[in-house]
Amino acid sequence: MWLTEEEFEDLLHRMRKKPVRSRGVDPEEKYRRDRPVVYLLTYAGLRVEELSNLKLTDLDLEMKRIRIVGKGMKVRTVPISNILLAELEDWLKFRAEMTKKKPHVAESPYVFYSQRSPKFSVRGIQRMIESYSLPNKKLTPHMFRHTFCKWMLKATNNDIEKVRRLAGHSNIATTSRYLKDSYSDLADAVEALPKF
Repeated sequence: MWLTEEEFEDLLHRMRKKPVRSRGVDPEEKYRRDRPVVYLLTYAGLRVEELSNLKLTDLDLEMKRIRIVGKGMKVRTVPISNILLAELEDWLKFRAEMTKKKPHVAESPYVFYSQRSPKFSVRGIQRMIESYSLPNKKLTPHMFRHTFCKWMLKATNNDIEKVRRLAGHSNIATTSRYLKDSYSDLADAVEALPKF
């Protein structure tokens, strides 16, 4: 399952408005961290483990690329889009401010931290994503990876090899699952027929 563009936009609005229920958690800090997490999952196609393990040294904002250590310790490099670049720059600027207030952030080599830990754990990311679910649609980190693959196939005119490499799939059959059209894709195709 993946998100439509409308569902993604709706999620961003919900994230901004969602109240924080944990004691001692600054709502602004939580939002400023959660937003780039969602953008990285969606615009770089990271697996939740890859995101949790992402280090500051893995980001090369000047060259606009991310070094990702994936399954089986395989390394891949993913380009950073301008949209993702802006999100990461905002987050890293905010994160730098937090290093002055929180010792565990200053000592952390990781891009994302949690309230009390220098590393945002896989389970912590899963809980954070699930907290933004709707009653009729449960969100998981892997949904954003599905969304990345689906959107990339559309953006590349179904260039399955490009998407396979970006997603870090070892087998193209894994990537080909995303070629299955949604009903809205089929409806768009029908509407694209010549009009006489």
